[in-house]
Amino acid sequence: MELKDTVKGMPKVYYFNSEQSEVTNEHMKRNLTSLGLEHQRIITSNYNKENVKEWVGKLIDAKNYKLPVVTAGYSISVLEFLKDWYESTNEETLILSRDTIDFGIIKYWPFTWDELRQKIPYDWDCFLMGFESTTQIPCYLHPIIPGHNFGMAVLNRRYVKKLIKLHCVGNRYRLVNKIADKNFGGQSGTVDYFIGHCGKTYCMPLFPTHTDFIKKKTKKYVLAKSCRLAYYQWWRTDESLEILGHYNRYTMDELLTYGKANDVGMIKNIPTAQLFAVFK
Repeated sequence: MELKDTVKGMPKVYYFNSEQSEVTNEHMKRNLTSLGLEHQRIITSNYNKENVKEWVGKLIDAKNYKLPVVTAGYSISVLEFLKDWYESTNEETLILSRDTIDFGIIKYWPFTWDELRQKIPYDWDCFLMGFESTTQIPCYLHPIIPGHNFGMAVLNRRYVKKLIKLHCVGNRYRLVNKIADKNFGGQSGTVDYFIGHCGKTYCMPLFPTHTDFIKKKTKKYVLAKSCRLAYYQWWRTDESLEILGHYNRYTMDELLTYGKANDVGMIKNIPTAQLFAVFK
């Protein structure tokens, strides 16, 4: 089966990219075009450190925002786009994506997008297909757990409306909201949090981060590399090399359900403490 057939029917992909990141822009355009997927680049560099005085007024409770300026700028760009999408299109679903996605893993999926889509529970708001975690990667379809971040996700229209209501007030943005997940420092003002953690989100590790685009010798690189390895150990099957993906031990029903007695055997642990020890 050609890869185009595997992903046929996926919603339009909107990927976030800085004007200064032409390499990752070309990477996304090349791969999405090859897969036959409709796509659009969303610029995220309009709100940056250099012009912060011009846009800081867009933040409600700016004095209480404790995260880096670039994080606030990125979040505003994403929310600004979601408002525009909601008001100017009639699309019922969309895919949001970072610009560092590894598409090479698709050829190992044991299902098509259409087959997978039909198994997502009816009450979904968000389907998180690409994420990293500092603790574990459950490799079956599962509700989101603390610490999952954002790489690639499908959102439906009602959820986008909710995100806008929670974070947007006219042309200003509320990024200081009370949350209980310690993995995000007690603040909601990051895309890694609010894309997946504000609704009924189901997850499955389908699109890892491509480590070629992450700065080496950083915690971000170490985490991305470890999670990407977990993805490939789970899905990659190559009989010519006698490589058998771990998913082969389970039935399709086990892959696409949760709450099973054998869930624990379908989890890849991420040894963050040991991985990050070199940075102390």
